[in-house]
Amino acid sequence: MTMTKVKIGIVGTGFIATILAPQIQSSKKARLDAVSSRTLAKAESFVANYPGAIAVEGADQLIARDDVDAVYIATPTSAKEDVASRALTAGKHVLIEKPLHSAASFKRLSALARQKGLVLMDATHFVHHPRTSAMRQRLTALIGAPRSLHTMFYFPFSDRENIRFDPIDEPMGAAGDMAWYSMRAVVEYLAPDALEDIKVFAEWDPHSGAVIRATGVLQFNAGKTATFDVGYTAGAAVMELTVAGTSGILTQDDFVLDWQSGFGFDNPDIQTGFIHRSGLATRNDFAFIETPSERSQHALMIDNFADLIRNGDAAEREIWLSATEKTQVFLDAIWQEIQTQARASPAMTPQVNMRENP
Repeated sequence: MTMTKVKIGIVGTGFIATILAPQIQSSKKARLDAVSSRTLAKAESFVANYPGAIAVEGADQLIARDDVDAVYIATPTSAKEDVASRALTAGKHVLIEKPLHSAASFKRLSALARQKGLVLMDATHFVHHPRTSAMRQRLTALIGAPRSLHTMFYFPFSDRENIRFDPIDEPMGAAGDMAWYSMRAVVEYLAPDALEDIKVFAEWDPHSGAVIRATGVLQFNAGKTATFDVGYTAGAAVMELTVAGTSGILTQDDFVLDWQSGFGFDNPDIQTGFIHRSGLATRNDFAFIETPSERSQHALMIDNFADLIRNGDAAEREIWLSATEKTQVFLDAIWQEIQTQARASPAMTPQVNMRENP
């Protein structure tokens, strides 16, 4: 029996859309049906590489198409809620890029998705790699009760024409772009119930006013803690994660984009997995636990999104909604701390301290 593919339309033709479009097109469970941009010419240029996909001018025209089952929203953060709300109202499932504008914004969208019985999933790739579930399932057996988590995520972005440096379209800058992954790792591996205290330090680009680096510590219930260090300023790609428990430590050096096949990387000889350490083990004694995958994590995300649409129930949809909401709540707390810092030093941050996040 031939499975009917989920027909996906993409809103937005920026860089991230070029990463997911090939995965949608090559999926056995989904197909790329249409692409919209603010100008028809941009949409036409985009779909030229994807036979069968239709170019559409504007999000509204794509959302109105009867042959589109789901919408992947690859717009700037400033436009995400508006586009997602219209898509859900029209009965379309939604895959939405991170970060969201705020937890309040996401709660409005998730309420609409529940009301309509639709899938609303954020586009965090790493949670779809088999490594994430494998490490989460073995966490207690390997290291006891998880107590603390540290992440360090840097990418060498310096082009101020990049949208990441636009405080209007991407108000949280590097905090939203990079610390999102740190907070999602907290949700996946530390699984705290509530945030009790937080301290964050940020660095701003003097020309654009964008946040380009952030470092912080968070204290959660039951004594759990997390630290993060993210930004664009290290001159190298760094994606390190450490989870410390009561009887051991687990680490990854590529927790966001695996070196093997995360987008931007093609290294079939590099194994994907995590390292287990305990006692006085030296480097020679560290245990590498491999978690192979036949497909990239962004390809698996498309498949899982399609499966959730075709076969998922309300309880399964709720798992994804809950993870996104918790991630955004923690990210909002980081952003609020950064805004507090900005207000305390207005001479250093003349643009940042004027922005709020409803």
